[in-house]
Amino acid sequence: LSLSSVSLLNIPLSFSLMQYICERHSKRVSGRSLFTGLRASTHFGRPQFESLFTGLQSAYHNEHQVGVFSCGPPPMTRSVEAGCAQCNRFVGPVFVHHYENF
Repeated sequence: LSLSSVSLLNIPLSFSLMQYICERHSKRVSGRSLFTGLRASTHFGRPQFESLFTGLQSAYHNEHQVGVFSCGPPPMTRSVEAGCAQCNRFVGPVFVHHYENF
């Protein structure tokens, strides 16, 4: 968690920091995420979709299309769509974005 990622998401620093501290403590004590109950840690914020899709494009370079499904608020689906569009400028599989907004 970095200060820049917190400020980009318009989340008060104290709120994000408290989530991070609680999650980290829960993982140390119980070995599970406080928020999901899973053994995997919860990562707060939004991923850099362009770099995520670039890695998938390299891994699945023989595929023609890769379906990307997202469900969330409009700003999140716009970020996913922008990541798809960015990667679709290069040679490799085409990312087709399907989404629902709430």
